Amino acid sequence: MAEARVGFVGCGTHPVRNLLPVLREAGLDLAAVCDLDKRKAQRVARQFGARRCYQDLGNMMEEMDLDGVLVCGPPELHAETALQALARGLPVWTESPPAPTLAEAERVAELASAKGTLVQVGFVMRFAPAYTLLKEIISSEDFRQPSLLRLTYCTRGTGGLHELLAHGGLHMVDLVRYLMGDIAALSASRSARTGRASVAVSMRMESGAVGVLAMTSGQPRTREAVEVFADGSWAAVRGRVDLTWQTRSMTRPGEAMTWGPDLSTHDVGGSSGHVLGYLPALEHFAATVRGEAEPAATIHDAVAAMRVAERIERGEGELVQMG
Repeated sequence: MAEARVGFVGCGTHPVRNLLPVLREAGLDLAAVCDLDKRKAQRVARQFGARRCYQDLGNMMEEMDLDGVLVCGPPELHAETALQALARGLPVWTESPPAPTLAEAERVAELASAKGTLVQVGFVMRFAPAYTLLKEIISSEDFRQPSLLRLTYCTRGTGGLHELLAHGGLHMVDLVRYLMGDIAALSASRSARTGRASVAVSMRMESGAVGVLAMTSGQPRTREAVEVFADGSWAAVRGRVDLTWQTRSMTRPGEAMTWGPDLSTHDVGGSSGHVLGYLPALEHFAATVRGEAEPAATIHDAVAAMRVAERIERGEGELVQMG
């Protein structure tokens, strides 16, 4: 199986810690890195074995024979990189959010459609093993159709509601759509204090299910929890490492199934990159570039999530029909 040759744009802390270390395991060959800071690009190239380093994206794409481009930095860089790569017909993996505004994300989506080229967004939650298994469970006949979804997301980050929604909050909105389908209507109530924003969102899904999404910033540590309920069934994920579920066929009181990664091992299955979803997300990008998988977590999913986030940010208590 040939590795896809890629160029990586952005050499900051997040990619160095979470993305670049798992590229090879994901089936991606790091041909070049690009960053405005020449020394940072050189250091990252040495650390992760890239053959070339650049300060200019255009030069990198012109000189290197690439199968795709990955980008992780400010949202403005995500959109600029995606547009330039798409213009050359190169598939793109971009960290979330894919653009600073919904209008710019729609522009990227329009070009991706016109070119027939993949743009996968870094919605790693939907690739995390706990959530992919949760999706399988709640889609099974034994679980029956989900009727209630409850999600909680707390982050250490500070800032207003826009910052909360644009980053971790957008991942949660995408997770809602991944697990339960499109949102038909929502109502949002929010509270803002110095350095912290909180929002509670009541949702009605197109499937007829209802949901509650609660998010807040400025917390001591990041936390996430997801619960799904149906007639006689329930399932819950906490922290992407603890999945518990009970279905109608489990008749004894207190009977439930559990799943969790073996974090004591040093193999891929126990690695943080696998558990958090970074590795499987990049594996899917590599497989899609090779034509071995259908696109998932695309720019069109990101546009849909950003539309929801925009309605949450604008609304205050009233029912909003998504349309």
